[in-house]
Amino acid sequence: MLDRNKSYIESFNFALLGLTKLVETKITNSPKLVNLEVTKKCNARCDFCDYWQTQHEERLDDYTDLIKKINPLVVMVTGGEPMMRKDIVDIISQIKAASYFTYTGIITKGDMLDMDKAKALYAAGIDQIAISLDFLGDRHSENRGVNGLWDHVSELIPKISTELKRTISINTIIMDDNLEQIVDMAKRAKEWGANISFSSYSVMKANNEEHFISDETKKVSEVVKELISLKKHWGDTIVSSEYYLSQIPVFFKNGYGPPCNAGSSFLTATPDGHIKRCSEMPAVCHYTDYEPNYFTKTKCTTCWFGCRGETQAPVIAKARELIGV
Repeated sequence: MLDRNKSYIESFNFALLGLTKLVETKITNSPKLVNLEVTKKCNARCDFCDYWQTQHEERLDDYTDLIKKINPLVVMVTGGEPMMRKDIVDIISQIKAASYFTYTGIITKGDMLDMDKAKALYAAGIDQIAISLDFLGDRHSENRGVNGLWDHVSELIPKISTELKRTISINTIIMDDNLEQIVDMAKRAKEWGANISFSSYSVMKANNEEHFISDETKKVSEVVKELISLKKHWGDTIVSSEYYLSQIPVFFKNGYGPPCNAGSSFLTATPDGHIKRCSEMPAVCHYTDYEPNYFTKTKCTTCWFGCRGETQAPVIAKARELIGV
């Protein structure tokens, strides 16, 4: 999404470059999205992810050549906790310098983010800072195993909005535990001057079925219906596409999603520069050996994560949402 610091001319040029890059990815068969894992280390203790158990890892110091090689439209910097990389600002600069247009975001739980670090990331050219949020209140801190996390992010998000005139994105996974809070979380995002996107819980990441929704599929439909209604009324506060949202009840009812396009529309790069179809699949090659169409089509239907579901949304509608036109 476009930020509030851009003038009309800057916004128009941004949109034009984005559309140009989108066409280029279609012509060259480059992925629309790369999830760049810059570390698997994390200081949280989430039970739906096992990355935090990582003790040692190899990392690249410079991801410029990797981004040039893959040439995606969007790069989302992820972890683990990416803010644990002391050179995270330099990494953002590398990504932005690798192409004439790469929409670049970072997904963090936010405890290591403050106003100074946010300013540095924006100065480096980052387009989106996304903070993961599971619950409203202290239960979020407990769920992540980070004391004071809720207090910190609930103060920081509106502060960035009002003082820096930037829009923080909130990423929320819809699961059995927080289903009753989902609509309220969207409303809180609007109050904070943030936007919010949703993803669907999957047992795939840590083989944990505890949070999967199996008995409340009617409630899921009601929640999603209200989210779509609010999206139409609010504009861009809820950035998840109507296509993606509409498929969430289907996923939880069936226990599986449609065939995945991982490896073509999107892929994952590891901290040391290897390429995976998605974050849950094994690495298959180093980025220096990667070429378009490297992956054959998969029949995997296990998840309905937002990062893959949104790449399957109708191209024109999603492109307009992505670049804010």
